[in-house]
Amino acid sequence: MTPVKFIRAIIGVLILVFLGKTLLLVTPIAVLVETSPWWVYLLLAGIIVSGYLSYKYSKEDKEMEQRWIEQEGEIFMEPIRERRKNKQVINE
Repeated sequence: MTPVKFIRAIIGVLILVFLGKTLLLVTPIAVLVETSPWWVYLLLAGIIVSGYLSYKYSKEDKEMEQRWIEQEGEIFMEPIRERRKNKQVINE
């Protein structure tokens, strides 16, 4: 899920909560939702979006770091392969 779709989904849920107050049953959670100020929902949405983006970018960073490690390993292994190849030519 892209960040834009994720943010749209959260905004959609918040709109449904505000518009669907009449559909909510009288439960402690419904009462809490009805009595909370609107900025609390924005704060919670911001925390969720921030956590999602943090996870996404840390995953991308790990993948980029892994690619860099593999490239450096290839640079390190190339002279070793050349020496082995030269040894085989000399031994034959």
